[in-house]
Amino acid sequence: MKSAVTSNISKSANLKEKNYAVKFNLYFLQPLSSGIFGFALFFTILIVTKLLASFLNAGIFFVDFDDVILSSIGFILMFLIKLLENIAQNKTA
Repeated sequence: MKSAVTSNISKSANLKEKNYAVKFNLYFLQPLSSGIFGFALFFTILIVTKLLASFLNAGIFFVDFDDVILSSIGFILMFLIKLLENIAQNKTA
């Protein structure tokens, strides 16, 4: 009887660990990867437009800190979109 109780406790601990891992993946890792993709997308668009503008104006091409800050908007938007999608998906399930 004692081994059955300890077996159930260890199974319960494993389920809790798996549950935490699933929640960590849904609510942190997936939104983080989407946010990084959004940042990269915004940053790429900024670099391409600045590069084209520098070719047309024969100016100097450089990336400011403001461009990085502007690209962080892409990170925040994509992070929030994915996070809210996962929350809505979890509430319906």
